[in-house]
Amino acid sequence: MQFIKGEKIYLRPLLRTDLNDIYLGWVNDAEVTKFMIRPFPLTMEELEGYYEDMTQTNNNVIFAICTISSDTHIGNITLNDINWISRVANTGIMIGDKICWHEGVGTEATRLLVYYAFNTLNLRKIWAGVNEHHNNSLHMYAKAGFFPEAKLCCEVYYRGAYCSKVIMSIFKQEA
Repeated sequence: MQFIKGEKIYLRPLLRTDLNDIYLGWVNDAEVTKFMIRPFPLTMEELEGYYEDMTQTNNNVIFAICTISSDTHIGNITLNDINWISRVANTGIMIGDKICWHEGVGTEATRLLVYYAFNTLNLRKIWAGVNEHHNNSLHMYAKAGFFPEAKLCCEVYYRGAYCSKVIMSIFKQEA
């Protein structure tokens, strides 16, 4: 059920059947989630609640990221808090399968999502809030065409100190 196909990966709707022990393992893996906002372990019921929240509104879109070669679900990418009047949304990505880290799939998934957001949903801006210490994410967004638009000083508590959040953005005319 490929919705948007790239070279290495495709995006498809996240399904209820994707809410399994593997996915739960990703969101409870400290290495996978170390830069995410929610540092608490999740139960399956809480994961199902997140799924319900994301899929029961037109203001969010969540895709499963799957490999073309093995048809395996390796992570998720989202458009969040879509403002249909201003045509702006924020995005987030999680590559849960560590084997796929540093393989370019995050950049490819982000480019596919941006294409969909600008050309199907007619959004004009997408932004992501990135911990200033998350160099891989900053690099990935830059490779996908995002630029650092703003810096929110002392916005995020990370490893015992407050650090800044970098707002990485892309506009439709720049994509």
